[in-house]
Amino acid sequence: MNRLFIHNPFFRIGSGLVLGILVYLLILLINNTVEDINKLFSNQELYVCIALSYIAFESMRLVIRSIERFFKRLDFQQKAIAQFGGTLVASLGLVTLSISAYFRWIIGFSIGSGELNLFLIIFGIAGLLYNILYFSHFYLLRENKSRMEEENKLREKVEADFSSFKSEINPDLLYESLENLILTIHHNADLAEEQIDYLAGIYRYSLVNRHKELVSLEEELAAAGALVHLSNFKNHCQISLVVDIPKASEIHLIPGSLIVTIDGIVRNTLISEKSPLVINLTLEEDDDYLVLQHTLNDKLTVHTESMIAFARLQRSYSFFAEKPFMQVKAGRENYIKFPLVRLPQTLSESV
Repeated sequence: MNRLFIHNPFFRIGSGLVLGILVYLLILLINNTVEDINKLFSNQELYVCIALSYIAFESMRLVIRSIERFFKRLDFQQKAIAQFGGTLVASLGLVTLSISAYFRWIIGFSIGSGELNLFLIIFGIAGLLYNILYFSHFYLLRENKSRMEEENKLREKVEADFSSFKSEINPDLLYESLENLILTIHHNADLAEEQIDYLAGIYRYSLVNRHKELVSLEEELAAAGALVHLSNFKNHCQISLVVDIPKASEIHLIPGSLIVTIDGIVRNTLISEKSPLVINLTLEEDDDYLVLQHTLNDKLTVHTESMIAFARLQRSYSFFAEKPFMQVKAGRENYIKFPLVRLPQTLSESV
């Protein structure tokens, strides 16, 4: 609770000074007219009011610290009652003793009941305001703490999704590639070797970049090209990736972005000689998006694992970009938009 304003050294020093001056001026105004203030103003009495203010505030602060330390199990209602009662009793009791001692030992006579009641009313109102400010600040901090915890949980979830996405190995791609390899190796060893090279390139890329947060589009395109070539063995060369992007090395993506996206498109699209799959990759510099576009020709059933990986990719991009990762379907066209992540030259060299 050291963050609460009542424990701040500047507040403790300044509040007593300000309250003491206000108390003294208020007492003068209550008992006299404005014209008489200059004549009746006394530095000694002002210092007494300032001292009383410090006594009142510090006694209330000590009561609050004691309740926080020794009565943690109290619920809110019990704590509020104990705090309001304890702080007022402690502060008003000490103010009464102090002002009575001042009048008896310094002035030379006992303080009148009217003057004492005036002091107690003023310091009682100050004590109530002190407690109200305390509880207002207390709940403001608690609300901020609750929101910070929610933000931390959300950030941890995104980070976990991001880490899981980077380290994920696509088992379906591996098994299908091995099955195609088994069929090919018996009648065309050279073609089988080519498949192995593409498959090894994809998984080598995933392993090499699994600890990186971002890679250049140029590197990602090389891995995506290997995936397209590998998919074409099964789909009879009916898949093509058309890229029209200058300076691909200046654009950065999360490792595996295009691989996951293209794999999901291939698995959920009907592909034939009459309906080939053409994937276009372009740049929308005005909107700061990298756009992957293709014609929709959806299968009757959705490949669940690819959709889960795609959703995880969407959440991962919120970790790096202010703009959202989007998928827009317009008529028979599907547009998948990656928010651009451009790094300074010095940083891009270290990624």
